[in-house]
Amino acid sequence: MIDIKKALRFDTKFFTQLGKIVVKKHKSHIQNKKVDVRDKGFAPYTKAYERRKKNGKAVKSGQKQKSFSTTPDLTLTGDMFKSFKFLKSDSKGFKYGITDSKQANKLIGNQSGSFGKNINRSKKRLVSTESQPLPKDLQEMVMKEMSKQIVRQISKEIRSKGMGVKVYEI
Repeated sequence: MIDIKKALRFDTKFFTQLGKIVVKKHKSHIQNKKVDVRDKGFAPYTKAYERRKKNGKAVKSGQKQKSFSTTPDLTLTGDMFKSFKFLKSDSKGFKYGITDSKQANKLIGNQSGSFGKNINRSKKRLVSTESQPLPKDLQEMVMKEMSKQIVRQISKEIRSKGMGVKVYEI
């Protein structure tokens, strides 16, 4: 008889690997697809900010502008996304985010619709929400990876009991 608990258990190593992949893909979702967690385009920039960004004049002195895109991608200097990273994992899952308070405040501003001196709740740029922490395609990828891990572990359990059967899909 196979140990079902053992077959359905995830270890820290699995969640560490998965977490690091999810962080990269989540950043890419935002910066390359230029869409929020709901797969909708981000609220547009103000015309003045769009003009400054396009002309390379949107950063404060002493900073280097990385993005000149007039389509919102939450990247100006790249500092916020540089600090957006994998934090830790255990056998129950993984965590990622921003620990730098200055960069975290930028992300919070985007999430709440407060940019600089402007507060416009209708212009939220949502990276994650409580009800939808990841974009749909990443949620599906996480579930697929977890399913594959379960199949691997069931197969391993079956082989360890000398049953000689391999599970291909659940």
